[in-house]
Amino acid sequence: MLCERVKEYLGRILPADSLTLEQPVALLARYVPRATGEDIAFAEIAQEAGFEPYWASYKADRFTTRNPEKVETIRPPIWWQKGQRTRSWVVEPDKRSGGIGELQTIYGNTSSDYQRNVRKAVFAEKGMTILLDNCFDVGDWYRTQAPRFGYETGNLAPFYYPATMALATMFCALYEDFDGGPNANSGDLASFRNAVVYPAIDKVERDLGLKPIIVRMPFQNGMNETDLSFLDKEQAAQFKKVGFAGQTSATVEGSNE
Repeated sequence: MLCERVKEYLGRILPADSLTLEQPVALLARYVPRATGEDIAFAEIAQEAGFEPYWASYKADRFTTRNPEKVETIRPPIWWQKGQRTRSWVVEPDKRSGGIGELQTIYGNTSSDYQRNVRKAVFAEKGMTILLDNCFDVGDWYRTQAPRFGYETGNLAPFYYPATMALATMFCALYEDFDGGPNANSGDLASFRNAVVYPAIDKVERDLGLKPIIVRMPFQNGMNETDLSFLDKEQAAQFKKVGFAGQTSATVEGSNE
């Protein structure tokens, strides 16, 4: 069976139990699950197509200002009432070293916990709370798979990406836009696409005779932004102060991903 063939290719190791469910899974792989326009569009498009949407995180990947997505995770573009837009750092300069989802924010929690609190508010407003926990981290899986594809030292990505593409031949549909979006032709991302993504796709096609299922996410302006304009003035002020609407101190709810 093709399924068994792909399992063997992956050493019979999958990143999450949810990928073995009978319902087909759509996967959006980002460093930290957020609640941007892209996240909402992904969930809606995936559900319309009959998929269960899941978010794969890689919270231990090191923060760098050269990666726009990582920067936006801790300097999130947010829309508030009356068209007000902010783009404020939630991590102080001396705390911006380490895994992108593990950085300590000004609110006393990690960057991934902060983004989860944003997701709670947005997903509740969108009637999508049931999807909040459809997340799993792939950091350990990447580190397990990379040596199986020849990794010894240096950059992990060229060695775990074949596993990611193999996963998308049978166990999920990968929602992505490797060729579009506002940052597609920036130096780092263009280089990553050409040196890592395309070779991984070619390798999987050669080894398995299967193509990864990649659904292109339609890009629209503002998809990297989060809409909190539904919060009233008091809620918005509270959110800006403690990182979560309704909280009265800097102690915020953590993540249970």
